[in-house]
Amino acid sequence: MLKLTLFNLALLAIIAALLILVKKTARTDRARNVWLLVAAVVTILFHYSELIFRCITASGALEYLKDNPNLILPIYPCNVVMWSCLILAFTKKDTKAGKLLIDYVFWFGIFSTLIGMFANVDFILNPTLADYTNVKSIGAHATLLFNVLLLPVFKMIRFDFWQNMKHMTISVVGMYLIGLYCNLVYRVMISDEAAYDVNSMFIIHSPFEGVEFLKYPIIAVIGLVLYCILFFVCELIAYKKGERFYDRLARYLKERKNKNTN
Repeated sequence: MLKLTLFNLALLAIIAALLILVKKTARTDRARNVWLLVAAVVTILFHYSELIFRCITASGALEYLKDNPNLILPIYPCNVVMWSCLILAFTKKDTKAGKLLIDYVFWFGIFSTLIGMFANVDFILNPTLADYTNVKSIGAHATLLFNVLLLPVFKMIRFDFWQNMKHMTISVVGMYLIGLYCNLVYRVMISDEAAYDVNSMFIIHSPFEGVEFLKYPIIAVIGLVLYCILFFVCELIAYKKGERFYDRLARYLKERKNKNTN
């Protein structure tokens, strides 16, 4: 694990240097969109790089694809974040859809990418950096993290407790529907056993042995509670007393009460 930690720290240093470069050079909306697009495309190419190489060299591409279902469907959270980054690059950021995507990509992506880097399953199963599969997996999470961190650098992250919680609730439901769809595809097209093995979004069974109750609905509830606490703390830091979400709610309720009274 020391190798993994050191490798990831080196990647974080590179990401930090690139973010500084981006902040100094991306001064227009067009430039920012270009960076978002390039980062998304690089992540996707990194993710599919081994498959592309196998297709070019005719070295078992089909078998590799069968062994890696996340190359076919977005069965894991990071897969959804990755494609969402690409969609976000083409989306108007000041629309409802844009704001939803920004919150989802940042708040969901920041945790899933760091977990994918520092608790990388491929590396844990085969603890070596001499295997390109491991380097590719860690590197793709690192480029995705860079993509995610572009959003605060571009000042696109807004602290608004109610809006942030609404967006994350929608995101959690959306992830559940994507997981149901991916599992259904494997169940219908292949078999129940294949769907069980894929276990998209951990809906069918828990990813942890001995805690079978910890499936997606429970994980989602825990996640929303943690996000609630996080957004509460963010509001305390970002806003002065009298401007926080509970102050805004109190004013809204008072105005409604006065309106109904009159």
